[in-house]
Amino acid sequence: MRILVVSQYFWPENFRINEIVKFLKEKNYEVDVLTGYPNYPEGKLFKEYKIDPIKYSNFYGAKIYRVPIYLRRSSTEAQLFLNYFSYILSAIFIGYFYLRKKRYDAVFSFATSPITSAVPALFFSKTKSCKSFIWVLDLWPDIIKELNIIKNRFAYLLFSNYIYYIYKSFDFILLQSNSFLDKFKKYNIKSSLSYFPAWAEFDSEKQFNEESIAQFNPSDGVLNIVFTGNIGEVQNFDNVIKAAIILKNANIRWIIIGSGRYQNKLIKHCKDNDIKNIFFLGQKNPNLIKFYHSLADILFITLKSGEAISSTVPGKFQTYLSCNKYILGFINGETKDIIEKIKIGSVVNPDDYKSLAKEILRLENNRSLLKIKNNIGTSYLKENYDKDKLLNNLADKFNAVYQSYEKIKLIKKLNNYFYKSNFILSGLNLAYLGFLGVNQLKLKTDVYHWPDGIFSKILFREENIKKISGRSLLLNLEIPDFINRIYVLGNLSNFSKNFLEKKLKKTIIHIQLPYGSLEEIYVSCPKNLREEDLIICTLPTPKQEYLAELISKKEKYYKILCIGGAVSMASGEEMSAPQFIDNLGLEFLWRLKSETLRRLKRLLITSIYFLYGKLKKRYNSIRIEIIE
Repeated sequence: MRILVVSQYFWPENFRINEIVKFLKEKNYEVDVLTGYPNYPEGKLFKEYKIDPIKYSNFYGAKIYRVPIYLRRSSTEAQLFLNYFSYILSAIFIGYFYLRKKRYDAVFSFATSPITSAVPALFFSKTKSCKSFIWVLDLWPDIIKELNIIKNRFAYLLFSNYIYYIYKSFDFILLQSNSFLDKFKKYNIKSSLSYFPAWAEFDSEKQFNEESIAQFNPSDGVLNIVFTGNIGEVQNFDNVIKAAIILKNANIRWIIIGSGRYQNKLIKHCKDNDIKNIFFLGQKNPNLIKFYHSLADILFITLKSGEAISSTVPGKFQTYLSCNKYILGFINGETKDIIEKIKIGSVVNPDDYKSLAKEILRLENNRSLLKIKNNIGTSYLKENYDKDKLLNNLADKFNAVYQSYEKIKLIKKLNNYFYKSNFILSGLNLAYLGFLGVNQLKLKTDVYHWPDGIFSKILFREENIKKISGRSLLLNLEIPDFINRIYVLGNLSNFSKNFLEKKLKKTIIHIQLPYGSLEEIYVSCPKNLREEDLIICTLPTPKQEYLAELISKKEKYYKILCIGGAVSMASGEEMSAPQFIDNLGLEFLWRLKSETLRRLKRLLITSIYFLYGKLKKRYNSIRIEIIE
């Protein structure tokens, strides 16, 4: 199965989408990633990428296609707008150039804010005619209303309708919290909705790293409050700073790991208010985060109040749970409910900074309250946020999508394995594709094909199909010993019959079929077929496929090779096309030299059918499955 992952952020940037891609590659999916230049969160192009971009073009076997974007720089509103907008345009237009020859079975959007970043994924799901997935991490458009980002009521109405259109255009919507499910049901979105939460970014075992910790000596008696993650408006640091002012002389230490738009503003607040017990350590290597968690007496999680914001379960929460440490929540909603339910910490109303200060002082004076027993965090984590279980469930969704597609089962060789069960085999050529394009032929589970002609290569060039002519198939045909009787239905001269008997070393029973309806033709066909019988049908397409299907409905056993007129060419009765014409897949033009009018008429009809199928995008919903 081929999956295109579309995400503005990807490795070496640190997001969970990296783990999803790694998992999919371990499961042997074919995965491509369309992303921007790595610059999050500092806003500068990663130094390592700048030195050697080729090194970052492959991730565990997944091919990475990077498109140029306007870097975040210092993350002003104007710079962020240009960053987001440039990604959308670049992903669509430059991404299309990169991926123009690629086929996919699913497109997966890692929908970080803003949700408009999912637009390129929608574009490719439509142009590639495949199913679309989106993992929704923030509740848009509700969140922008609560943050008062768009103040004009009419503008908000237009924008929110645009967001709903994006959601409704996806086939599958994965939601990171249970609260999102209730919200989306109110949106009247008919897409398939599923709960798909985040998981812990690190395992529950401590990771020891060399790091200078002179100012953070765990044995100095100071209460360490550790926060990791993004420092933005949603994280409610305005109120946190107000509490910090009250606590600036208390025996506590705030350790802030991460960065974001609000970081410089908060540093200035600390200087202006002479707060010396908050340490902004900036962005750290992901391997060091566990080390800082190990320093914590309290792990701190905070979000602004608001129904939409509170519906979010911050990704850091699952990682906090893996530490089995006391969690102090300055938060409402689902995260608050979980903390109180499993009794792994305490929660304060995010609008009440005074109560936050009081709660911290209470905990500082009662250190015994901070002891977490019975591995509460990891137990809840394993039960509700197990990474392997979540990712396997995601893989099941991808597999279900792939199984829902119509499939052309393409063989490279008719080996002995095929003869062990029922099958119908015919050439995938212009005639077959033409009648398939107008739905006069149907794909079924027991129908197989060999790539016979240039048109199969045109439609399915990504599979790197090598053409096999019907003549070549016959000349290389190997019949297992247990097949002892071969029926040839349709035209067969004595010369070609002798050729088949000599080549296949089997008894050939020729049945010349009458003209008439399909039922009238079937009257002349052999009945009560046995497992050791093989039928070779020499009628034109689609008549031979219709007859083969009728036989399969009437008989318990059937092995049918629909070869058309290839027998006469394989026997030498009809002159074969020169090798270079055969290699180009243009054998059908060579055959026009005999029975020109009949074959020209047939070529015209099947070409019109083929083009009709292309215009109607009939072939876009069909997948190739290579049978080795």
